[in-house]
Amino acid sequence: MAAPTPDPNTAANFVQLSRTIDSQLFIRRGTKVRVRMIDVGKLAAVLGSGVCSALPGLHAWSGCDTVSALASQGKIKALKLVQANDLYLQAFTDLGSSWNVPTDVFNSIQAFTCQLYARNTKIVGANSLRYHMFCAKKGQIESGQLPPCEDSLMQHTLRANYQVAIWRRSLENLPDVPAPSAGHGWELDDGGSLKIRWMAGLPAPDVVLNLISCTCRRTCRPSDCSCILNGLKCTVVCKLQGCSNMVQDDAIVAQDANDSDGDSDD
Repeated sequence: MAAPTPDPNTAANFVQLSRTIDSQLFIRRGTKVRVRMIDVGKLAAVLGSGVCSALPGLHAWSGCDTVSALASQGKIKALKLVQANDLYLQAFTDLGSSWNVPTDVFNSIQAFTCQLYARNTKIVGANSLRYHMFCAKKGQIESGQLPPCEDSLMQHTLRANYQVAIWRRSLENLPDVPAPSAGHGWELDDGGSLKIRWMAGLPAPDVVLNLISCTCRRTCRPSDCSCILNGLKCTVVCKLQGCSNMVQDDAIVAQDANDSDGDSDD
């Protein structure tokens, strides 16, 4: 049996299922004039049973068709780290075993994430590592160079877990699959369309958010405006005034009114 396309998702799942499907499996690669057939059974034997079981989880978590990838963190680097650590190997093997992410699995993946960004670190918490890396660079570091915060990492892991859970049930007839918006890293917008839930809470306390400003000169674009990248509106402290991302006057008035309502004299 040969996989119809060289899809990485198919390859990761085939390697895992090679011990379950009672047939010789091949993946067809290449072009019409230059075809290469990969024996999945031989590939699985080289990788070993442990890596084969962890591969679907690692592939989804490090970026696939339905789950985003972490900035500047490739799959080869992640695979080598998993192969060198049995705790991480077990965590990605367990990913997708159920529709929920157990605390111990997430803690292992969080420690794995820290080592992705700082290979020799002893820090196992994403928030703590973000702080230490930010301080070490004296604030001169791009947000994409930092690991995701614990909140964002959990939502990312939930999405990967959901995808892997589906892959691991690919041989089941009519598996019972919950809605992705039911606590699996996605949510529904006002129009009922599915969208990514990047965070469950605020990116920072309100007092910090009020201090964020951008230095855009001509226009505020999603690719390089620090306000837009953080999901914030531009304010009067930003360099460019009157951009399309500028907070409207009526919103400021409403906010001031709310603040006034909350203040009272004893």
